[in-house]
Amino acid sequence: MTAVVTPVRGRAYALFGLAAVLLIVACVCPPFAQPQGYHDFADKRGWLGIPNYGDVASNVMFLAAGLAGLFAMRKPAIRAMESGPRHAYALMFVGLIFTAFGSGYYHWAPSDERLVWDRLPMTVVFMPLLAATYAERLRWRSDMPLIVLTLLGIGSVVYWKFSGNLLPYLIAQGGAILLILLALAMLPTPWTERRLLFPALLSYAVAFVCEKLDWQIFRWTGGIISGHTIKHLAAAFAFFFILRMLQRQQLKTE
Repeated sequence: MTAVVTPVRGRAYALFGLAAVLLIVACVCPPFAQPQGYHDFADKRGWLGIPNYGDVASNVMFLAAGLAGLFAMRKPAIRAMESGPRHAYALMFVGLIFTAFGSGYYHWAPSDERLVWDRLPMTVVFMPLLAATYAERLRWRSDMPLIVLTLLGIGSVVYWKFSGNLLPYLIAQGGAILLILLALAMLPTPWTERRLLFPALLSYAVAFVCEKLDWQIFRWTGGIISGHTIKHLAAAFAFFFILRMLQRQQLKTE
């Protein structure tokens, strides 16, 4: 008997195929080194004995989002989820806590060596979010996809550290965002309140733009705040939308 491929399963297969293509591209494309100009941030002012105070201190928002998320995991609305997505969201919030410390450590004295400790915990944010997005839509109960994706993200940073090739990390981060967006468009979810993912993604887009306009924003604001500091605040704010989504969610009625 021929297995029936439902529309949702067919879309899932297509997305898995895209993920495989991204993995192949990361392996076969020419290497890309970390640009050293990346470490030249606009706001170098220190305060209270803390160098680069704006970029260091703004990481407290990641800590706040991560702690708030972990405390919320005991809420009935979140505990009602299957273990696959619930564990993935929990690991994402843990990753935010470590990102606060890793990013603060990096921005204290920016260098390639310290940037490793910024990017490692970041992979434990966007890879679990990718796993959670698919786990809830495809009804995964196993934690194996979460483990595999998280190890791939961590591995991309370790590979960059020892090879100098940043491309796998860039594809892991950009590919995760692309696959999340496609899942939102192509795969239905059994949970309500997923509309809050759109302001979360908008906040992340604002963070991306502000990172690229670090120096310009610092000049436009008369040196009050830099684009990279706003990037931290906007990126952290995105996870408060996700937290609100989880706290308010309910199973959809058939």
